[in-house]
Amino acid sequence: MRAAIFAILLLAVSSAFAQAPATVEREIIRHLDAITKYGSYGDSYDYAKLSKHNELLKDTLIRNGKRSEILHYAFPKLDSKMFVATSADGKLRVYSWDLETGGTMHDFESVYQYRGKSGKVHTWTEKRDDESAGTFCTQIFEVPSAGGTIYLTTSTFIGSTSLAGQSINVVRIDGEKLNTKAKLIRTASGLTNSINFAYDFFSVVDHPERPVMLVFFDAAKKEFRFPVVIEDDTTPQGRVTNKFITYRFTGKYFVKVG
Repeated sequence: MRAAIFAILLLAVSSAFAQAPATVEREIIRHLDAITKYGSYGDSYDYAKLSKHNELLKDTLIRNGKRSEILHYAFPKLDSKMFVATSADGKLRVYSWDLETGGTMHDFESVYQYRGKSGKVHTWTEKRDDESAGTFCTQIFEVPSAGGTIYLTTSTFIGSTSLAGQSINVVRIDGEKLNTKAKLIRTASGLTNSINFAYDFFSVVDHPERPVMLVFFDAAKKEFRFPVVIEDDTTPQGRVTNKFITYRFTGKYFVKVG
């Protein structure tokens, strides 16, 4: 009984000293500004300071991301600083930022924040090796199913000035765990948890949005679509066409239609 009372008091004290969401936002911006200052794309490159602030930013997101009020907070001042994608139901969010360690190929890191079945909020990051450039998440779509909500995250890869890529990834919240390996997309090669395609950025350079959004979702039809990309002599890295490939959820899998 005494231990339970102590645990409750400790939780109350921790909550009382927790930073307000707006204060957390300012801390995130401080690290992002330092990353830009000391990054490889600026004039004050400093590897040690850059690495330090990337780690501090990641720690800030992981540490504070376990709080429900942070998941609810809109972070209005981060729009021009990093990518923050949130699901419509508010249960899943992905924070992505440029590590500023790359050249024409950009390196990105992401921290996932989600609400488990119990209501508790968790954070998760993908283990990356030194060779992985990473992607940034731009959109999260929702598909209701008998087994619970299926989330489709869309991410972008910047390989060089001209080479880019996008992916559609299946994500589920299974109890208190984030499942990023659910193979719910049926392709000609078998079941997979993601679809990826590369393209020449200059084939869509006049697109009104930047970053270019090439994956579209129809909630009513429970389907997503992405463009057909053709490699030819003019655009060997892939020319984005006006034709699309569509996958629809049948209740169990996403299958190609049309």
